[in-house]
Amino acid sequence: MKSKLVKIWEKFKVLFKQGLTPKQLALSLVVSALVSIYPIFGISTIALTCIALPFRLNLPIMIAFSYIIEPLKIITLIPFINIGARVFGTKHTLLSFEAIKASYEIGFWSTVRELSYELLCGTVGWILTAIPLGIVFYFILKVILTYFDKHKTNQLIAK
Repeated sequence: MKSKLVKIWEKFKVLFKQGLTPKQLALSLVVSALVSIYPIFGISTIALTCIALPFRLNLPIMIAFSYIIEPLKIITLIPFINIGARVFGTKHTLLSFEAIKASYEIGFWSTVRELSYELLCGTVGWILTAIPLGIVFYFILKVILTYFDKHKTNQLIAK
């Protein structure tokens, strides 16, 4: 039994090691975080796949990280809508996460139809805040990962 688990773990390790240059890993993590907090529910996995394949990013890491980051969507949803509403100089109609969640439980397209203004405001808020922060985090993460990659290489050479 243990040997089967080891074999399965080895297969997963191979998936996670694909494309792990510091630049690609940083980009994979930042894109995954940005897509995960985008204020529309139910599109993360499809969007990550559509982004990862042409840019040769690490899709398994992106999806795994997406599931870890997904709770941030709940925290950032209303602030993104508020930022977008301020940009448009209006007020949005929904004030609670529960109302938005209940709308999604009815169906994706009915939510788009009923909450189109909130989704537009949330998207504008996301563009104005998450994307600039994502760019900053990408460069910080790239420097950190490059440092650890060089440090690890230097340790291997010393042995």
